[in-house]
Amino acid sequence: MQKMISLVIIALSALVVLPAQAADEVATIPQVSEGWRGSVTPYLWMTNIGGTVHYGETKLASVDYNARDILTNLNIAGMLTLEAHNGHLGAMADMVYAKLNYQKSEVLGKPELSSNTTAEQGIYTFAATYTVHNTKNVYLDGLAGVRVMNVVTRTDLKVADGPYGPSNSLARSSTTPIGGVKGRVRIGESDYFVPFYFDVGGMGHDTELTSQQMIGFGHAYYWGDATIGLKNLYNRQKTDGLTTTQSLFGLMAGLSFKF
Repeated sequence: MQKMISLVIIALSALVVLPAQAADEVATIPQVSEGWRGSVTPYLWMTNIGGTVHYGETKLASVDYNARDILTNLNIAGMLTLEAHNGHLGAMADMVYAKLNYQKSEVLGKPELSSNTTAEQGIYTFAATYTVHNTKNVYLDGLAGVRVMNVVTRTDLKVADGPYGPSNSLARSSTTPIGGVKGRVRIGESDYFVPFYFDVGGMGHDTELTSQQMIGFGHAYYWGDATIGLKNLYNRQKTDGLTTTQSLFGLMAGLSFKF
């Protein structure tokens, strides 16, 4: 957990401590031009997770974890955003992977029961982008693509203080079309800016609704950007009598490196 907190401190420090460059050396707002440009952004997302799991017609378990609970049970995680542009056209990928072990969850309507759940999840968003508005103070991309979600879960039931008994497991993958916008707005004539992201999708084979939002505060440097913000992802899936709702919300911090 200390390592995670250290990454947040590094991003915050980059916002206020790193030396500023002259205005003509820093591209606070990207400018459309011929030729390739891009960025690589590793980031930390200290998310809270809430949701429910239904097996068949039975509402079996609810999950409600804050960021500290997740870090305690976290086995491995990776978060990365990639972008590439040539003129008005571009492409992006946002990839999140996490594996958590033996989270405690409550069995709804069954106070004498409890359950432990292990979860392995990948959330991958891929999209083509098109720059629809670009001035020295505003940058706006429209986007269209897909969100791929891979989930492996196992829930073990426990009666009072007894041993673990029946268990249910699930492994599935879904691909859902999405559309949205992303961009940034410059704050005055400074190197500071407000980044934003919004997408929504659904009507896939088993996904009724998926939506992701982000808003933050950033500082531009000649090598890239430092950003901190709030990010949220909601997803509702239903297939073969199994319904899963999931909400991930929390603080994110990252460093973008331009190329």
